[in-house]
Amino acid sequence: QLYTQAGLYNPKTSTNDIKQLYENYKGRNPASWMKEIVSRHPPVFHRWFLERWKEPAAWFAARTAFSHTAAVWSMVGHVVGLGDRHGENILFDSTTGDAVHVDFSCLFDKGLELELPERVPFRLTQNLVDGLGVGGYEGVFMRVCEITLTVLRSHREALMSVLETFVHDPLVEWTKSSSRDRSRHDSTTRGKEALEKIQSRLEGVVVGVGAAPSMPLSPQGQARRLVEEAVSLSNLGSMYIWWMAWH
Repeated sequence: QLYTQAGLYNPKTSTNDIKQLYENYKGRNPASWMKEIVSRHPPVFHRWFLERWKEPAAWFAARTAFSHTAAVWSMVGHVVGLGDRHGENILFDSTTGDAVHVDFSCLFDKGLELELPERVPFRLTQNLVDGLGVGGYEGVFMRVCEITLTVLRSHREALMSVLETFVHDPLVEWTKSSSRDRSRHDSTTRGKEALEKIQSRLEGVVVGVGAAPSMPLSPQGQARRLVEEAVSLSNLGSMYIWWMAWH
């Protein structure tokens, strides 16, 4: 809606234009495709806060609430391998500014098994960065990411003890739908592998994203590395087209 109001999106023609542009860049450097599509769709999310909260103090409170909740969801989501974070799965509370995630069917790194694996650790596209204010992800967002990782690490034993029960839960699907005919043993093995990644993340290792696994990092180092992977044009350009990485 914001793009339509700004005259940057036409429901009748824009979808075909985007698809054609994607086809033109297919097989080329993903970052080149992202640079081109982003140049045609500048960020507009900051306007939502300005239009919804006219009074300065209320606007600031809403933007701060968005920064806090977006950071917490990003870190927690990455640790448990939450994927499929396209725009329809991230909602916003119009009374507080909070970010609210829905649809948790793509947990435990299932996104890495897709035909086009999800290379970003969480959604931090240009519009989400735009909503964080003039400093972008530097400042409140980054600091809350660091605090969230610190808290998660301090409770990692409790978290892992809860998550380990999912390995033996017959209702949990550890593999993508096209692989459901695998044996129960294979499913259990896949579950243990997913938990090993979660354990590594709780120890400061950046794993399961576009780049190679890192050495154990401090909460500050881990948060920064994850943000860098999330905003990487190369990673974003490698995402499935209708994940709409340019929004």
